Amino acid sequence: MGIFEKNIAALKKKNEKIAGAVTNIDWNEANQWISVKTASNGSEIVAVCIDNYEWYLNSRLNPEEAADIYWERYPIRLYGTYFVFGFGDGRHVRRLIECCGDTNRIIICVPDLVVFGVVCHYFDIEDLIQNQTLDFYFPEVAEGEVENILSGVIEYTKMKLIDFCILPGYDVRYADGCKKFIDSVIEKIQNEIVNKSTHLGFNRMIPRHVLFHMKKMIGQCNLEQVNQKLEKFELKNIPAIIVSAGPSLDKNVGELKRAQGKSFIIVVDAALRTVLRNGIRPDMVCTIDPESPDRFFENLNLDGLLWSCSRITRPDVIRQFAGKIFYNGYYWGKWNQRMSEELGYMFPILSVGGSVTSEAFQIASYLGFRKIILVGQDMAFTNGISHTEGIEKAFGDNDEYIQSRTLMDVEGIDGKILKTDFQMWCYKRWFEKLFMTNEGKYQIVNATEGGANIVGAQNRTLRETIEEWCKDEIDIYGTIQKIECPFSENQQKKMLLQLKEVKKELEKFEEIINVVIVKQEDLLEQMQNSTQGKHDEAMQLRELLELNEKLREMPVQELVVLYAQEAEYQMGDEVFQENLEPKDLVQKSTELLRGYQKAIPLLREDIEDYIMKD
Repeated sequence: MGIFEKNIAALKKKNEKIAGAVTNIDWNEANQWISVKTASNGSEIVAVCIDNYEWYLNSRLNPEEAADIYWERYPIRLYGTYFVFGFGDGRHVRRLIECCGDTNRIIICVPDLVVFGVVCHYFDIEDLIQNQTLDFYFPEVAEGEVENILSGVIEYTKMKLIDFCILPGYDVRYADGCKKFIDSVIEKIQNEIVNKSTHLGFNRMIPRHVLFHMKKMIGQCNLEQVNQKLEKFELKNIPAIIVSAGPSLDKNVGELKRAQGKSFIIVVDAALRTVLRNGIRPDMVCTIDPESPDRFFENLNLDGLLWSCSRITRPDVIRQFAGKIFYNGYYWGKWNQRMSEELGYMFPILSVGGSVTSEAFQIASYLGFRKIILVGQDMAFTNGISHTEGIEKAFGDNDEYIQSRTLMDVEGIDGKILKTDFQMWCYKRWFEKLFMTNEGKYQIVNATEGGANIVGAQNRTLRETIEEWCKDEIDIYGTIQKIECPFSENQQKKMLLQLKEVKKELEKFEEIINVVIVKQEDLLEQMQNSTQGKHDEAMQLRELLELNEKLREMPVQELVVLYAQEAEYQMGDEVFQENLEPKDLVQKSTELLRGYQKAIPLLREDIEDYIMKD
């Protein structure tokens, strides 16, 4: 077996989709602009020729020494995560792996599939592909996969241990891709910071919702099924209409009738009452708020509606009002993996934007829609009103509600200054950043006819947009309404039994954590009294490190953390500071484990209520 065959075989085991894309590269074309040169020391390096200029992806003198020198600038820290842009010939990555340990994670963004394919032909990188601490991300092949990767890697407690590493030549040759990758990581970090406030604010509510939905999704559908069903349509030419609950919705909601059956209408929960009152049936309803009030749904005919929700969606909304649900999102690492294994494809995870409207937009994008119309997306207090009349009294008196917010000025679509609040301003900035970083990918029309100006979206009336874009009949609702749960009855029973195993896993976790706490407290007492030598202390620290790592490797630890958010975030703020003495680390680690210990009874109680009960 040759070098290329060995590399592809390893790649197939890691990611069959990427392996297929590499195999299907047009090598005749690739050889016209990519070549392998010889460095001064006799080593082979890759050269990329663009506009008659050759870019070398490693040193032309001594590529091995260059890789050694490169990583001298990055301190390799315990539990550190390294986001690397570029792959080159693999030498830099191999040297990084040699410097790292089992607690480190390495994420490689490969911006050019063809260059990587040529490397697979000439360089033996089988060991890199197989390495368990390393994950690859190929934007050209699977743009949305970055969210899956980042969700399993970036967490608040380790944010101070993240480093960006841009390999030589890649920052210039692939500048746009480099910026997009870094922006994706930064956005995920920012979301983690926001999530800190959210999780602490909602306390036990969010993890309860997560448990509820993990069980519920066993008998429901997922968004990838919709994606597969709609592959037969030319969705890039069909508009998706995102209907939000801004006050301007009242002026043009009736126009949506003319788009029904000629577009994909996705309505956020707060706008549902207004839409149904006007005789419009949405193709999908999106609800993610952990506290969505019943008044959004009461006394409405909800028969036949199709729903999308997230891990934090209020369970009572699902129990009382929802019918068929299309799930997506990250719930629990072990459970997402289990779902993917049973489905035979990756359970879908969408990037988050913090609002139900951004969720609806991501759904439309994930399904392949590229013409997107925003309706009711004021993101401001248009005419001093907070929301559509369809949810009157949901937020109390508008004046009182508006004055209770942190107010800001924002430019309206007519150039006048409007009042908005900080939260809506953040949502507006999220959309504007999305449109900017994906320039050319979407055609965005803001048909709100009021509210804040959204940079990157064209302001038009809903009527003229529908007349131009909504011409062809297409039964999207009828297509996705026929989708059934992907799991057989036997599969559902098996998966439920596997989910219920979390109770036993928690018991085992509790046993280990009790042992670790006792050992750490004993060591701390000895360290404070100086009753042992440095060698013995180091030995015990190593043993405790191994026990703590064993705890972190147990999948149920992720659920425990949801119930110990305050202790976990405090650790993130304090434990990974520089220059902490060993005894300080042991003390703070013990405080964290005590937080876990207090959380376990809460998780056990909720497992009984949300998972174990039939």
